[in-house]
Amino acid sequence: MGMSWDVTDAYKTQKELEEARCKAQVADKLKNSFLANMNHEIRTPLNAIVGFSKLVADASEKSDRDEYARIIEFNSGLLLSMFDEVLDLSALESGTLTLQCQAVKLSDLCRHLFEKYVLMTNSGVKLVLDNVDESLIVMNDWSRISQVLASLLNNAVKFTSAGSIHFGFTTHHNIIKFYVKDTGIGIPTHLVATIFKSFEKVDPFIQGSGLGLTLCRLLVQKMGGQIWVRSKENEGSIFYFTLPVTE
Repeated sequence: MGMSWDVTDAYKTQKELEEARCKAQVADKLKNSFLANMNHEIRTPLNAIVGFSKLVADASEKSDRDEYARIIEFNSGLLLSMFDEVLDLSALESGTLTLQCQAVKLSDLCRHLFEKYVLMTNSGVKLVLDNVDESLIVMNDWSRISQVLASLLNNAVKFTSAGSIHFGFTTHHNIIKFYVKDTGIGIPTHLVATIFKSFEKVDPFIQGSGLGLTLCRLLVQKMGGQIWVRSKENEGSIFYFTLPVTE
């Protein structure tokens, strides 16, 4: 009987070690993928900044200087955004990120994002802020709710070349459900289940760290909600996330 238990324990230990080894291999693969991707994503805007910084100093025409300065500013913004994402991810995974709660009027937050993204939307696409509750005020972190919605809107703008993008929120009992619906390229079936994991990208040729949706998931969970997507390739996507009503 004792020997039987020893064999069972040994088998269990061996299985646990094998599972730990597999997880370590997956983590190592993700780390290498992240480093390779970030190496490329950082070098691209950095090369533009260095190159156009040299050109702007030698440019004699004001129009040329203005254009080079615009390119430098744009690529500097890309770099800062990527570093912010990495820092946020680190803080969320270590549990050190704190929410700065305040009274948030959700209709104002959505309108602020509309005014920003309507200028970025492709000419053949209509951005629509649907009718929302103008009176709803909650206690939450304005910047983090805005960060999640902005990330979803940014993706919708990036992957939608025709049709429309609708966004807004609805309430049911004590739950707020936000949504961003587009008529873009959609998400391949094999990626839908993993799209919120780190470093997954719908299109590897589109610039970005691949951390955006992972940050959305972690931030929404931090705020007490859930996030999910409904999508069909070539038919568009609808991203949803919920937050509790904390008045």
